[in-house]
Amino acid sequence: MSKKVILWLCIVMTFAFIGLIFMQTSWVLEASKLKEQHFDQLVRQSLDDVISRLETDEISSVKQSYDVNNTNVLPLFRRNNMAGSADAMKNYNDYNISLDLDMQGHFSLSTYKQDSLISALDGQTNINNISHLDPLTNAMIAVQNELRNRIFEQSNALLHTYFEDIPIEQRVDQQRLDALLMQYLDERGITQDYEFAVMNSEDKIAFCTPGFRPGDDDIVYQKRMFPSDVHAKLHSLQLYFPEQDDYIEESMGLVIPSAIFTILVISISFYTIVIILRQRKLDIIKNDFINNMTHEFKTPISTISLASQMLKDSSISISPKSLQHISGIILDESKRLSYQVEKILQMAAFEKGKANLKLKELDINELINKVVVSFRLKVEAAGGEIDERLEAQNSFAEVDEVHFTNVIFNLLDNAFKYRKDEPMLYIRTINKNNAIIISIKDNGLGISKENLNRIFEKFYRVPTGNVHNVKGFGLGLAYVKKIVEDHGGQITVESELNVGTKFEIFLPLKNTKNGKQGA
Repeated sequence: MSKKVILWLCIVMTFAFIGLIFMQTSWVLEASKLKEQHFDQLVRQSLDDVISRLETDEISSVKQSYDVNNTNVLPLFRRNNMAGSADAMKNYNDYNISLDLDMQGHFSLSTYKQDSLISALDGQTNINNISHLDPLTNAMIAVQNELRNRIFEQSNALLHTYFEDIPIEQRVDQQRLDALLMQYLDERGITQDYEFAVMNSEDKIAFCTPGFRPGDDDIVYQKRMFPSDVHAKLHSLQLYFPEQDDYIEESMGLVIPSAIFTILVISISFYTIVIILRQRKLDIIKNDFINNMTHEFKTPISTISLASQMLKDSSISISPKSLQHISGIILDESKRLSYQVEKILQMAAFEKGKANLKLKELDINELINKVVVSFRLKVEAAGGEIDERLEAQNSFAEVDEVHFTNVIFNLLDNAFKYRKDEPMLYIRTINKNNAIIISIKDNGLGISKENLNRIFEKFYRVPTGNVHNVKGFGLGLAYVKKIVEDHGGQITVESELNVGTKFEIFLPLKNTKNGKQGA
């Protein structure tokens, strides 16, 4: 998979996840808004029922007291007093009633007082709806029902007119109002604690519950009381819930699991992309490794093959000196080939944790000096020099002689490979904090910061630009770090381009990693 495809895949996935998070957030807000609107609707319906019930109860109580369903009382009922029905009956002798009825059921009822029209009532009745009654009787029943409805409406209007001047505190009982609120709210599933107050026409509190102190963040529901009064005054009922549910927080209870799964999917997706990028990097490293391995193996194999052909060719006379020389070449190239194979096998064994260190107490200064002596000729042949200062007073430590010798050799070999003209190598040992510090410094090409963090990775090789004489598998420094850490030590590196590189090994004088010791 190309880098461009991976980049586009990351962009598409990022937009997809942003869209998913946006949709979830919108859903939460919309669901919370709908719940809040539904709650408001239930509260307002409850308030409507309470106001309607108060009006009905008020009218019923007065009708029971004054028998207002009696039609003889209604015409005489007034705002401040009710006259005696006996006086009213005297006036009824002055009234005449006229009824006109046609065959289609239309009727007209007119009331006259001393030949003056007082009122007229028109209506429609179905003369056939009661088959056993005659049309006149049927019409009279219809007129009676119409009159009853009109009288009922007028009586209610008169009652509302009568109550207009009564203070709101006397028209509403606080305990009854509280009971009605509790009943109608509970019927709609609203069980939260509430506080309420009744406001008079001057917008002052007539009475309220003890805890009625609405805050700025509280939603106060307000409803006009006794709206059917003829000249209704602006009395109102106010209600709020001190601990009203936060529907956004409630919705979060449902969204949190979804958010967790979304984050999990996002994490897995990005981790998958990281794995893809790592696999791509490993694929590049693998190809480089194969190429390097081919070059490393090709030279000794070719040399051995050529020497073998010389020995086999009977046309070439071989003296004992030539034979010794050719044999030496074959031996050296075989060792070189064996060394490369051994390095690969060692790294594979270390990855699986199968290697055991055969630790014994050695003089680190002496071990380093042996490597420097064998390496000095190579450096001086290139016009360079090794500055050796082994100043550690206490230089004995438990190490594996073979592996630790390879560590020093690899570091010196790297310094020599990435050299300039007339290479200078500096090697130091000092004691510090019950440990020995081994420092190897060169004046070579240096390593850039972006490559410096990766030089200990297996198979990684620092790009050398136009320098093509640097060979290897990229295993040397990974091997060095592994061996140093298995000895309980640490290795650090500092470098600057075109100035040089410095490696420092911190090696404890007494190894505490007993699990690494071999037999």
